[in-house]
Amino acid sequence: MLKTGINFSKQGFALSDEELMKLLRDVGFDTFFCGWNPDDSATDALCELAARHGMVYESVHAPFRGISHIWEEGEKGDAYTAQLKQVADSCHRFGIGYMTVHAANAPRFNNNGPHGSKFSEIGAQRFASVAEYAGERGVKIAIENVEFPDREMLSLVRYLEERGLQQGFGTLYDVGHWHCYPCRLDFADCFGKHLIGTHVHDNFGIQDPQVITWDDDSHVLPFDGTLDYRKVGETLKRCGFSGSITLELSRTRDGTLPWYKDYDADRFYADAHERAVHLAKLCE
Repeated sequence: MLKTGINFSKQGFALSDEELMKLLRDVGFDTFFCGWNPDDSATDALCELAARHGMVYESVHAPFRGISHIWEEGEKGDAYTAQLKQVADSCHRFGIGYMTVHAANAPRFNNNGPHGSKFSEIGAQRFASVAEYAGERGVKIAIENVEFPDREMLSLVRYLEERGLQQGFGTLYDVGHWHCYPCRLDFADCFGKHLIGTHVHDNFGIQDPQVITWDDDSHVLPFDGTLDYRKVGETLKRCGFSGSITLELSRTRDGTLPWYKDYDADRFYADAHERAVHLAKLCE
Protein backbone atom coordinates (compact mmCIF):
# COMPACT_ATOMS: atom_id res chain seq x y z
CA MET A 1 0.00 0.00 0.00
CA LEU A 2 1.10 3.58 -0.63
CA LYS A 3 2.65 5.51 2.24
CA THR A 4 0.71 8.31 3.91
CA GLY A 5 1.82 11.85 4.67
CA ILE A 6 0.46 15.16 5.91
CA ASN A 7 1.29 18.86 6.11
CA PHE A 8 3.14 19.61 9.34
CA SER A 9 0.55 21.94 10.85
CA LYS A 10 -0.78 22.19 14.41
CA GLN A 11 -4.26 22.99 13.07
CA GLY A 12 -5.00 25.32 16.00
CA PHE A 13 -4.15 22.73 18.67
CA ALA A 14 -1.81 23.58 21.55
CA LEU A 15 1.07 21.30 20.57
CA SER A 16 4.83 21.67 20.48
CA ASP A 17 6.67 20.61 17.34
CA GLU A 18 7.84 17.46 19.09
CA GLU A 19 4.35 16.61 20.33
CA LEU A 20 2.96 17.04 16.83
CA MET A 21 5.69 14.94 15.23
CA LYS A 22 5.17 12.14 17.75
CA LEU A 23 1.40 12.26 17.29
CA LEU A 24 1.66 12.04 13.52
CA ARG A 25 3.92 9.00 13.79
CA ASP A 26 1.74 7.39 16.48
CA VAL A 27 -1.43 7.58 14.38
CA GLY A 28 0.44 6.06 11.43
CA PHE A 29 1.72 8.77 9.09
CA ASP A 30 5.02 8.06 7.32
CA THR A 31 5.95 11.42 5.81
CA PHE A 32 5.29 15.14 6.14
CA PHE A 33 5.88 18.43 4.37
CA CYS A 34 5.75 22.09 5.29
CA GLY A 35 6.46 25.51 3.86
CA TRP A 36 10.06 26.45 3.13
CA ASN A 37 11.89 28.11 6.00
CA PRO A 38 14.95 30.20 5.08
CA ASP A 39 16.25 29.65 8.62
CA ASP A 40 18.52 26.61 8.40
CA SER A 41 18.54 26.13 12.18
CA ALA A 42 14.74 25.72 12.21
CA THR A 43 14.87 23.21 9.35
CA ASP A 44 17.68 21.33 11.06
CA ALA A 45 15.63 21.10 14.26
CA LEU A 46 12.67 19.72 12.31
CA CYS A 47 14.92 17.16 10.61
CA GLU A 48 16.20 16.02 14.00
CA LEU A 49 12.65 15.61 15.28
CA ALA A 50 11.70 13.65 12.18
CA ALA A 51 14.67 11.30 12.59
CA ARG A 52 13.91 10.80 16.27
CA HIS A 53 10.32 9.79 15.58
CA GLY A 54 10.84 7.84 12.38
CA MET A 55 9.20 10.32 10.01
CA VAL A 56 10.41 11.25 6.51
CA TYR A 57 10.68 14.95 5.65
CA GLU A 58 9.44 14.43 2.12
CA SER A 59 9.08 17.91 0.63
CA VAL A 60 8.82 21.64 1.15
CA HIS A 61 6.41 24.07 -0.44
CA ALA A 62 8.26 26.93 -2.11
CA PRO A 63 6.87 30.45 -1.59
CA PHE A 64 4.13 31.16 -4.12
CA ARG A 65 3.18 34.78 -3.49
CA GLY A 66 4.66 36.80 -6.32
CA ILE A 67 5.05 33.77 -8.57
CA SER A 68 3.56 35.64 -11.54
CA HIS A 69 6.64 37.87 -11.66
CA ILE A 70 8.63 34.92 -12.98
CA TRP A 71 6.86 35.35 -16.32
CA GLU A 72 7.70 39.07 -16.54
CA GLU A 73 10.84 40.98 -17.45
CA GLY A 74 12.55 42.69 -14.56
CA GLU A 75 14.18 42.39 -11.16
CA LYS A 76 11.18 40.90 -9.38
CA GLY A 77 11.23 37.89 -11.69
CA ASP A 78 14.97 37.50 -11.25
CA ALA A 79 14.61 37.71 -7.47
CA TYR A 80 11.88 35.06 -7.41
CA THR A 81 14.01 32.76 -9.56
CA ALA A 82 16.94 33.21 -7.17
CA GLN A 83 14.68 32.40 -4.23
CA LEU A 84 13.58 29.13 -5.85
CA LYS A 85 17.25 28.19 -6.17
CA GLN A 86 17.66 28.93 -2.46
CA VAL A 87 14.84 26.48 -1.77
CA ALA A 88 16.61 23.86 -3.89
CA ASP A 89 19.78 24.46 -1.87
CA SER A 90 17.87 23.86 1.37
CA CYS A 91 16.37 20.63 0.04
CA HIS A 92 19.81 19.42 -1.00
CA ARG A 93 21.34 20.38 2.34
CA PHE A 94 18.74 18.53 4.38
CA GLY A 95 18.01 15.58 2.10
CA ILE A 96 14.49 16.68 1.17
CA GLY A 97 13.49 15.11 -2.12
CA TYR A 98 11.35 17.71 -3.83
CA MET A 99 10.04 21.26 -3.63
CA THR A 100 6.50 22.09 -4.67
CA VAL A 101 6.08 25.11 -6.93
CA HIS A 102 3.15 26.88 -8.56
CA ALA A 103 3.37 27.90 -12.20
CA ALA A 104 0.98 30.83 -11.58
CA ASN A 105 -1.69 32.10 -9.19
CA ALA A 106 -5.10 33.61 -9.95
CA PRO A 107 -6.66 34.40 -6.55
CA ARG A 108 -9.94 35.61 -8.12
CA PHE A 109 -10.68 35.40 -11.82
CA ASN A 110 -13.82 36.34 -13.73
CA ASN A 111 -14.34 33.82 -16.50
CA ASN A 112 -16.28 36.35 -18.57
CA GLY A 113 -13.41 38.84 -18.74
CA PRO A 114 -10.42 38.96 -21.07
CA HIS A 115 -7.74 36.57 -19.98
CA GLY A 116 -4.90 34.45 -21.20
CA SER A 117 -1.81 32.57 -20.17
CA LYS A 118 1.08 34.45 -18.59
CA PHE A 119 3.46 31.94 -20.19
CA SER A 120 6.50 33.66 -21.70
CA GLU A 121 9.91 32.68 -22.98
CA ILE A 122 11.73 34.47 -20.18
CA GLY A 123 9.60 32.76 -17.55
CA ALA A 124 10.09 29.34 -19.11
CA GLN A 125 13.84 29.93 -19.26
CA ARG A 126 13.86 30.89 -15.59
CA PHE A 127 11.94 27.77 -14.61
CA ALA A 128 14.29 25.69 -16.74
CA SER A 129 17.29 27.19 -14.96
CA VAL A 130 15.72 26.27 -11.60
CA ALA A 131 14.94 22.72 -12.75
CA GLU A 132 18.51 22.27 -14.00
CA TYR A 133 19.94 23.76 -10.81
CA ALA A 134 17.76 21.52 -8.63
CA GLY A 135 18.50 18.40 -10.67
CA GLU A 136 22.24 18.94 -10.28
CA ARG A 137 21.65 18.84 -6.51
CA GLY A 138 19.52 15.70 -6.52
CA VAL A 139 16.30 17.65 -5.99
CA LYS A 140 13.19 18.05 -8.16
CA ILE A 141 10.77 20.91 -8.53
CA ALA A 142 7.23 19.48 -8.41
CA ILE A 143 4.88 21.63 -10.48
CA GLU A 144 1.50 21.68 -8.74
CA ASN A 145 -1.81 22.14 -10.54
CA VAL A 146 -3.49 25.32 -9.34
CA GLU A 147 -5.91 27.60 -11.19
CA PHE A 148 -6.04 26.99 -14.96
CA PRO A 149 -3.59 24.06 -15.27
CA ASP A 150 -4.29 24.04 -19.02
CA ARG A 151 -2.35 27.30 -19.34
CA GLU A 152 0.99 27.94 -17.63
CA MET A 153 1.40 24.45 -16.13
CA LEU A 154 0.77 22.54 -19.35
CA SER A 155 2.99 24.84 -21.40
CA LEU A 156 5.75 24.71 -18.79
CA VAL A 157 5.75 20.92 -18.50
CA ARG A 158 6.00 20.60 -22.27
CA TYR A 159 8.83 23.15 -22.36
CA LEU A 160 10.84 21.30 -19.70
CA GLU A 161 10.17 17.94 -21.37
CA GLU A 162 11.45 19.20 -24.71
CA ARG A 163 14.68 20.28 -23.05
CA GLY A 164 15.25 16.95 -21.34
CA LEU A 165 15.09 18.34 -17.80
CA GLN A 166 13.24 15.38 -16.28
CA GLN A 167 16.04 14.93 -13.75
CA GLY A 168 15.08 18.24 -12.16
CA PHE A 169 11.29 18.41 -12.40
CA GLY A 170 8.14 16.44 -11.79
CA THR A 171 4.46 17.16 -11.27
CA LEU A 172 2.27 17.20 -8.20
CA TYR A 173 -1.41 16.24 -8.25
CA ASP A 174 -3.44 18.42 -5.91
CA VAL A 175 -6.77 16.62 -5.95
CA GLY A 176 -8.67 19.41 -4.22
CA HIS A 177 -7.46 21.96 -6.75
CA TRP A 178 -8.50 19.70 -9.60
CA HIS A 179 -12.02 19.68 -8.11
CA CYS A 180 -12.51 23.42 -7.51
CA TYR A 181 -10.42 24.60 -10.48
CA PRO A 182 -11.93 22.37 -13.17
CA CYS A 183 -10.48 22.20 -16.67
CA ARG A 184 -10.80 20.14 -19.83
CA LEU A 185 -7.57 18.18 -19.30
CA ASP A 186 -7.09 14.64 -18.07
CA PHE A 187 -4.41 14.78 -15.37
CA ALA A 188 -3.00 11.31 -15.99
CA ASP A 189 -2.73 11.88 -19.74
CA CYS A 190 -1.10 15.29 -19.50
CA PHE A 191 0.99 15.11 -16.34
CA GLY A 192 0.91 11.56 -14.99
CA LYS A 193 4.24 10.29 -16.31
CA HIS A 194 6.04 12.96 -14.27
CA LEU A 195 4.00 12.57 -11.06
CA ILE A 196 6.09 12.53 -7.88
CA GLY A 197 3.73 13.84 -5.19
CA THR A 198 0.17 14.53 -4.08
CA HIS A 199 -1.76 17.05 -2.00
CA VAL A 200 -5.00 15.53 -0.80
CA HIS A 201 -7.94 17.43 0.67
CA ASP A 202 -11.61 18.05 -0.10
CA ASN A 203 -13.92 20.93 -0.93
CA PHE A 204 -17.32 21.59 -2.47
CA GLY A 205 -16.28 22.34 -6.02
CA ILE A 206 -16.60 25.63 -7.82
CA GLN A 207 -19.36 27.67 -6.19
CA ASP A 208 -19.81 30.24 -8.97
CA PRO A 209 -19.20 28.99 -12.53
CA GLN A 210 -18.34 32.54 -13.58
CA VAL A 211 -15.61 33.03 -11.00
CA ILE A 212 -12.49 31.01 -10.22
CA THR A 213 -11.37 31.82 -6.68
CA TRP A 214 -9.20 30.26 -4.02
CA ASP A 215 -12.09 30.85 -1.59
CA ASP A 216 -13.46 27.54 -2.91
CA ASP A 217 -10.22 25.74 -1.99
CA SER A 218 -11.34 24.89 1.56
CA HIS A 219 -8.90 22.05 2.43
CA VAL A 220 -11.30 19.98 4.55
CA LEU A 221 -10.70 16.32 5.38
CA PRO A 222 -11.01 13.88 2.46
CA PHE A 223 -14.55 12.52 2.04
CA ASP A 224 -16.11 15.53 3.82
CA GLY A 225 -16.68 17.46 0.58
CA THR A 226 -18.02 16.53 -2.86
CA LEU A 227 -14.87 15.18 -4.50
CA ASP A 228 -15.15 11.69 -6.03
CA TYR A 229 -12.20 9.81 -4.53
CA ARG A 230 -12.82 6.72 -6.60
CA LYS A 231 -11.90 8.81 -9.63
CA VAL A 232 -8.84 10.10 -7.76
CA GLY A 233 -7.77 6.52 -7.06
CA GLU A 234 -8.24 5.58 -10.71
CA THR A 235 -6.22 8.61 -11.81
CA LEU A 236 -3.34 7.74 -9.49
CA LYS A 237 -3.37 4.13 -10.70
CA ARG A 238 -3.22 5.30 -14.31
CA CYS A 239 -0.25 7.50 -13.41
CA GLY A 240 1.56 4.50 -11.93
CA PHE A 241 2.02 6.55 -8.78
CA SER A 242 4.15 4.99 -6.03
CA GLY A 243 4.74 7.95 -3.69
CA SER A 244 2.79 9.13 -0.64
CA ILE A 245 -0.86 10.00 -0.22
CA THR A 246 -0.10 13.34 1.38
CA LEU A 247 -2.87 15.30 3.07
CA GLU A 248 -2.89 19.10 3.00
CA LEU A 249 -5.47 20.15 5.58
CA SER A 250 -6.69 23.40 7.09
CA ARG A 251 -8.97 22.75 10.07
CA THR A 252 -9.01 26.42 11.08
CA ARG A 253 -9.34 28.16 7.73
CA ASP A 254 -11.76 31.10 8.20
CA GLY A 255 -12.22 29.98 11.82
CA THR A 256 -12.57 26.41 13.07
CA LEU A 257 -14.93 24.56 10.76
CA PRO A 258 -18.09 23.53 12.64
CA TRP A 259 -17.79 19.80 12.08
CA TYR A 260 -14.25 19.73 13.51
CA LYS A 261 -14.98 21.98 16.47
CA ASP A 262 -15.25 19.15 19.00
CA TYR A 263 -12.21 17.24 17.74
CA ASP A 264 -9.21 17.04 20.01
CA ALA A 265 -5.79 16.63 18.39
CA ASP A 266 -5.69 12.84 18.78
CA ARG A 267 -9.04 12.40 17.10
CA PHE A 268 -8.36 14.86 14.29
CA TYR A 269 -5.05 13.36 13.19
CA ALA A 270 -6.21 9.76 13.67
CA ASP A 271 -9.28 10.48 11.55
CA ALA A 272 -7.09 12.18 8.94
CA HIS A 273 -4.83 9.14 8.76
CA GLU A 274 -7.78 6.76 8.36
CA ARG A 275 -8.96 8.75 5.39
CA ALA A 276 -5.50 8.80 3.81
CA VAL A 277 -5.38 5.01 4.18
CA HIS A 278 -8.84 4.73 2.59
CA LEU A 279 -7.61 6.60 -0.49
CA ALA A 280 -4.42 4.54 -0.58
CA LYS A 281 -6.57 1.42 -0.74
CA LEU A 282 -8.59 2.91 -3.62
CA CYS A 283 -5.29 3.17 -5.52
CA GLU A 284 -4.57 -0.57 -5.30
